[in-house]
Amino acid sequence: MGHAYSYRCDHCGYSENFNQGHGFLVHSQSLNAYLKQPVKIFHYKTRNLLQALANEKNDLFLKAGFQIYKCPKCKTLHDKIEVTVFDGDKIVHKSEFRCPACRSRLKLTNIHRLKKAICPKCKKRTFHRAYSSALLWD
Repeated sequence: MGHAYSYRCDHCGYSENFNQGHGFLVHSQSLNAYLKQPVKIFHYKTRNLLQALANEKNDLFLKAGFQIYKCPKCKTLHDKIEVTVFDGDKIVHKSEFRCPACRSRLKLTNIHRLKKAICPKCKKRTFHRAYSSALLWD
């Protein structure tokens, strides 16, 4: 189950939806179960890394879900599929993301408290959450 958050720019009218949570395709499971699926949902580099980890160790667990990140420099929002691989309680791999504009490392944001951000189109600080269009998805 996940949430979709809609943001709209008051200046230029640009709007975008951001997803957070787990769904039918993006969810936690054993790494071997993910690799056996016919549908591959992660970036090819992530998939190659997961395959290499599975070749090294057999009983790994994959935790995956949509998360919303914010660039600390540009102040723009990005939703990404965060992938964490566990060997028991130990983290073996965790996704890290960079801003496509400035290459700064993206930081996980608390979308529930975030009122506004920088619009990715016009670059003004008028990108506000549209509370009237909250959505749950699965």
